[in-house]
Amino acid sequence: MQTHAAIVTEIQELAPAVLQLTVAFTDRDFEFEPGQWVNFQFPEGVSRAYTIASAPQRPDAVQLCVRVGAGRGGEALKKLIPGATVAIDGPFGDFVLPQQDGRPVAFLAGDTGIAPVRSIVLHMLATKDKRPISVLYEPDQRHILYAGDFDPLARDGSIVHVSGKIETLIARNRRALESSLKMAAGFDGFLARVQSALRANGIDPSGAIVESFGPEP
Repeated sequence: MQTHAAIVTEIQELAPAVLQLTVAFTDRDFEFEPGQWVNFQFPEGVSRAYTIASAPQRPDAVQLCVRVGAGRGGEALKKLIPGATVAIDGPFGDFVLPQQDGRPVAFLAGDTGIAPVRSIVLHMLATKDKRPISVLYEPDQRHILYAGDFDPLARDGSIVHVSGKIETLIARNRRALESSLKMAAGFDGFLARVQSALRANGIDPSGAIVESFGPEP
């Protein structure tokens, strides 16, 4: 495991209790695959796992999407300010797109589970990946994260991007999901509902690539 020194350059509120942290690396040798996460070490010593939301085309500065929960991690986030020096361990995780699978790709994301999806989708478009992309997204309390990225891409036909209750989205897109590579990311309760909805629509969920964010914060 490698530890990288970094500086927090920007803190942006994406929705109530959801922040985007932009961190710039001082050693400039950080590399990651889209869909991975890092261990973020706060100045006071607290560390938490945060998902990378940006594409790897600019690895010297990454965006991390974070839901502010209770406990020491939430308190450390509230105290964090631009200019703070932090340490980043990683990257970690295998929620990555298989390169040899030529099927259309269907992402099923809940709440901040859209963060690794954004990283992968932006990378696919930057590298001119020809696989069709669908993003089925259940936001928290109708706060659609990264709509400024996904909505223009949907309007120009680069991707399909729809939001709503995941059971409804799966039922409406059942035929497309049957023939797609499925990648699901979110908190445990959301992922359990995804599996149940897929089964209810006659789709085997066992082949899906899954990234759990753990229990709801």
